[in-house]
Amino acid sequence: MIDIDNKQERKALIERYLEADTTVAEERALAEYYAMNQPDADEAAFAKLVLTGNAALNSLSNSGEREYDRLIESRHRIGLKRTIRWVAGIAAAVAVVAIVRASIVSYIDNQCTITPIEIANTLNTLMSLSADEIESITATPCGKNVLITAKMKDNSSSTYILTRDGDALTTYFAWRNQ
Repeated sequence: MIDIDNKQERKALIERYLEADTTVAEERALAEYYAMNQPDADEAAFAKLVLTGNAALNSLSNSGEREYDRLIESRHRIGLKRTIRWVAGIAAAVAVVAIVRASIVSYIDNQCTITPIEIANTLNTLMSLSADEIESITATPCGKNVLITAKMKDNSSSTYILTRDGDALTTYFAWRNQ
């Protein structure tokens, strides 16, 4: 470290300062020396320069540091907010796709695979078995199956389940109400 009180070392430091070859610490040491000590006559102009430059440097440095920190902090916040928005948007899109996919799969899985012609043929077969006893027949799709209800003239009813078992169409007797 330089002995700032030694005029020869101080002069060498002044030369380096004027050649822009000093560190910030050395420049502050010069400014502190001239702020605390009366400069020699041959150093008065330089002392004024160092003190003025250092005061401006300190005020700019402190306010500049604060401004830099404020800008970096706000940029970081903006970047963080932007990242959060992107992540939230992507998560929402994934959730929508999952819900729509599940709904479509559920819809397709619950679609009745029995054609209207197959239903009509089953109704015709039931009518031919006991046409004189049946008052009405209804067919109601229920998921993959069709419920067929035959209302009899004696106010009783019989319900059948029409279902597809692989490729074969099967009719099961479900219940009879008296």
